[in-house]
Amino acid sequence: MKLRTIKSSTAGGALSSRLDFFYQGGPTGKDREALAEARGRMLLVIRTRWILILLFCLYGLYAVSPFFCSQDAGTIEGARTASLAGSLLTAVIFNLFSHLLYRKLSHFPWANHLQILLDIIVVSVIIHHSGGIFSPFWPVYPIIAIEASMLLENKGDVGIMCCVASIVYGALVAAEYSGAVVPAAAPFTGGVPGSNSSYYLFMWFWVSALTAAMGSAGLMATGVTRRREDALKQLVVKDQMTNLYNRSYFFKELNSEIQRSMRYNHVCSVIFLDIDDFKGFNDTFGHLEGDRLLGELARILRGKARRSETDPPYDIDVPCRYGGEEFAVILPETPLMTAGDCPGASGGMNAIAFAERIRQEVESLSIGGAGITVSIGAASFPRHGLTADDLVRAADEALYRSKKQGKNRIVIAETAEAPDQNGISSSGLNAGSSYPCGAPGSGSSETLPP
Repeated sequence: MKLRTIKSSTAGGALSSRLDFFYQGGPTGKDREALAEARGRMLLVIRTRWILILLFCLYGLYAVSPFFCSQDAGTIEGARTASLAGSLLTAVIFNLFSHLLYRKLSHFPWANHLQILLDIIVVSVIIHHSGGIFSPFWPVYPIIAIEASMLLENKGDVGIMCCVASIVYGALVAAEYSGAVVPAAAPFTGGVPGSNSSYYLFMWFWVSALTAAMGSAGLMATGVTRRREDALKQLVVKDQMTNLYNRSYFFKELNSEIQRSMRYNHVCSVIFLDIDDFKGFNDTFGHLEGDRLLGELARILRGKARRSETDPPYDIDVPCRYGGEEFAVILPETPLMTAGDCPGASGGMNAIAFAERIRQEVESLSIGGAGITVSIGAASFPRHGLTADDLVRAADEALYRSKKQGKNRIVIAETAEAPDQNGISSSGLNAGSSYPCGAPGSGSSETLPP
């Protein structure tokens, strides 16, 4: 998705105006779902970080308490203790900031990378001030690797963060060994790191290897979890026979697309398809062949629907099994007709051309020697309605007229007369807006025979 600043509308609200900045053409329903998942993972990491901060604080209290109860209290190094406390305070402030604003931060593409990088720096400072190479806190690096595998979806980004942790820790080890920074004694123990170079090298290698291993393990674990989540999600939104989206998902996406089209003055279309004489086909060839026919039509719809092969891939058009032998396809940002049909409109994808390609391919099918045809009804926003119910009703009525007029044809819905709603005209446009194709007069309909 390309970043682009978009002027927000008051109808979209505060959330929409923030999302508009990052999603060209406005965020789709899938964009919002992905954002919600990222927000949930970020909150989980923030809560885990609170546990780590609590453990750091408990360790400090445990380490310092014996000295305040003995005559050795004067041996505590004030500057070093203040530095360690300052690092912990920085972590607390950062995590509090993240906890309060995680909903907003989750909209920024690099927010997770930056917070992982800050975690690496804060942990390195704490390690330096709590014993350096002998610090008990070096296992936090592998924990950061797991944090990266949870927050970042790209495996390459997880690997980069593990490398950054290894480099930062290696720089700290090298600086302490060379004397560039004063080696820190383990707090309140008087222990001073030795000068054995092999031990320094071994500790750097061990921490780096363990960090990489934990990052890989975290990636595998989160990968399995995400695949299972995706599989469960598919079971909820997909029809099991055809592997197309089901009716409930159709209405969810249609409502979302209508809201997006209304906010950004876009047009969207929906087509309904019904297999002609499907009951007779079942009676003649049996239900197994009928199921095969449904699968063939689903295959055609999936093949014709637009799909983005980005990472992760997603469907642009939304092919659905509406019920029985009836199918529907949502076509975002797609007018019914273009250039040749609407003066002044630019050429490109249009719903009628899409429907005609499907009709022709279905007509070329032959199952058991029987010819197969479909009747199609088409409607678009805002020409045929401003709500999902209006568009479905218009497309369904057009499909019914297609059946009555001889089947195996495409019929465009009659234009609806819609009253003004919330400052939006009956055509669905804000004042001064326009679409490539103006709405025809009331009661008009168009039939496209084969």
